[in-house]
Amino acid sequence: MGFLSPLLLLLGLTAAVPLLLHLFQRQQGPRVVFPALRYLRRAEKEHARRIKLRQLLLLALRVAMLLLLALASARPFFRHGGGGHEPTAVVIILDNSLSTGLVMGERRVLDALKDRALETLERAGPDDRFWLIRAATPWEAAVPGDAAATAQRVRETEVASAAADLNGALARARALLAAGAEGRAAEIHVLTDLQASAFPGTAPAAGTDAPPVMVWAPGGEPPANAAIAAVEIGGGLAPRAGERSMISVEIAGSRAEEDSVVVRLALDGRMTAADHAAVPGTAQIPLPARSAGIVSGWVEIDPDALRGDDRRYFVLRVEPPPVVRTTQPLPFVDEALAVLANAGRIRLEGRGAGSGAADIVIAPAAIGADAVRSERTVVVLPPTSPLELPAVNNRLAQAGIPWRYARVEGAGEARFAPVEEGDELLRALEDVRLQQVYRLERTGPTPSAGGDGAAPAALDSTLLRLRDGSTWAVRGELPGTKGRYVLLASPLTLEASTLPSSAAMLPLLDRMLGAWAAAEPARSHVAPGEPVVLPSLADAVERPDGVRDPVEGGSRYRAPAQPGVYRVLAGDRLVDAFAVNPPAIESDLARLDRRQLTAMLDGWRVRVTDDADDWLRLIYHRRLGREVWRPLLLLALALLLVEGLVAAAGRARAARPAGQAATRPVPRGDEKVPAGHAAPAAAGTAVSDHRRSGAN
Repeated sequence: MGFLSPLLLLLGLTAAVPLLLHLFQRQQGPRVVFPALRYLRRAEKEHARRIKLRQLLLLALRVAMLLLLALASARPFFRHGGGGHEPTAVVIILDNSLSTGLVMGERRVLDALKDRALETLERAGPDDRFWLIRAATPWEAAVPGDAAATAQRVRETEVASAAADLNGALARARALLAAGAEGRAAEIHVLTDLQASAFPGTAPAAGTDAPPVMVWAPGGEPPANAAIAAVEIGGGLAPRAGERSMISVEIAGSRAEEDSVVVRLALDGRMTAADHAAVPGTAQIPLPARSAGIVSGWVEIDPDALRGDDRRYFVLRVEPPPVVRTTQPLPFVDEALAVLANAGRIRLEGRGAGSGAADIVIAPAAIGADAVRSERTVVVLPPTSPLELPAVNNRLAQAGIPWRYARVEGAGEARFAPVEEGDELLRALEDVRLQQVYRLERTGPTPSAGGDGAAPAALDSTLLRLRDGSTWAVRGELPGTKGRYVLLASPLTLEASTLPSSAAMLPLLDRMLGAWAAAEPARSHVAPGEPVVLPSLADAVERPDGVRDPVEGGSRYRAPAQPGVYRVLAGDRLVDAFAVNPPAIESDLARLDRRQLTAMLDGWRVRVTDDADDWLRLIYHRRLGREVWRPLLLLALALLLVEGLVAAAGRARAARPAGQAATRPVPRGDEKVPAGHAAPAAAGTAVSDHRRSGAN
């Protein structure tokens, strides 16, 4: 049983008024007993007993009538599963994030959430309206529909490899109800595992018109979980063709019974290597040499209760070694380039400003910098003498590179900015001393979003800084072309710095001719729901299950929430690929408790339960079940009528003995006293005294 207006139960306090009046009127006045009237005591006691019974009956009737009126005002109803309710608009927020794929017992959490949603829809009326929001795929449209159509969508819902944003879903649900409830009672049903990470940011403000929120979440604590949090290949540098590398696999979470897990590597569908790793910890797996092209694979651990994070996919683009040439002799640079060529990291081309078709041109004093216009990468080294700066800046301007060199007066020895954590190259550069440094100044406008529908220009990026914050290495792209440039602020000579004779020289050149000089690689990892710009030749995207989605080249393709490798095809030729994986935060199964949830959703009318029967009593809060206030009101009116009849009968009975006492002879021992003498007066006194003793 429940109440639609429970605060009106406070009206039941008015039942204390008849009780107080009854207690106050029980005070007795002085009682004088006439010896001559002792024979009336027995009759008096019998009469007083009848009066007290009548008064108690009146008191009970009045108290019961007031209590019934208070109950009727609170609008009580009986709860039952199939009761009727007012037409209701309901937004069902179904959490289908990766964490709901957790198996507890023999079923997934998502299956229990879907059961609650289907129970809600089974008890729907013909005038109810529903929306279904899948919390992990917010890009899907929430279309209003009836119970049957919504139930079909619920049954089709599967676990997505994405995170949920329940705060955003609440705001969206409230907007849907504000626009589409159309006078119906409004409710929001949140079916979730209450994962703490599912409530990012700040909860939407409730306001005065916020609909009630019913939340169902499974009880109990989630089990321990181990997951693959990240995969890094070659320390962030993709291996080149024919080169071996290492894959670093980060393991997160915990395992209750195991100290380590086996991490396996699969390339192109075949298991190739394995390693052990602590939980949490890191596994290092060797990556065999591959030929140039697109390589896909995954790393995995043994499955546990949450299987969706036990495998992580990756796509690797193995590029051939770039062709490099220098336009001027550079003693220490030439020796380092020869070492890299012997290691297969680069291929050297004969020197000459205009010969060959090198991918990367090293241009001391900007000689040969105009190669940037032929969609190649130019690495510009400043001159050894400041007297050459005007000529160098003129060459940069002719090549279209929007930077210039300027002298730094009175500058002493400079150092690279220290780093607390980073790659080995940055740590090795901390010991390098720079005696000659030029200031890099931008001459062109800062790139910004293009006007008139033009694509935004790429921003230049600072690659290395000095301790005073100035730029030492900058990378950019020539506007209107695919040419790239890398500018250094110091010459690579022993007179300019200790860099040529340090251990950092070879890794620095490898980085410049690799990651810094390379074109921005196509994205190999995409989050679920994120748009991907497809190559111009693409005509289909093949999903992990083999289904092909027709596409148009150059268009945007929204990555589905299904994990795996997606192959971009032009006919039957593979032109690109990308991997979709769940966010690592989904592996953290920590949950909010009820107190934390209600505190987070401050101002919202939130009801939380983990009991299936209680859920049926919470939903459809308006007129849930059969209201019983009308019978209670009729019963109160009937008691009021009975109270009036009892009170009227009491007054008639009290008046009749007084009238009879004036004519009835009253005996005194053996003597009969005529009517109209002293006995009648005494009898009248006794009756009056009796009324004072028992009257209400």
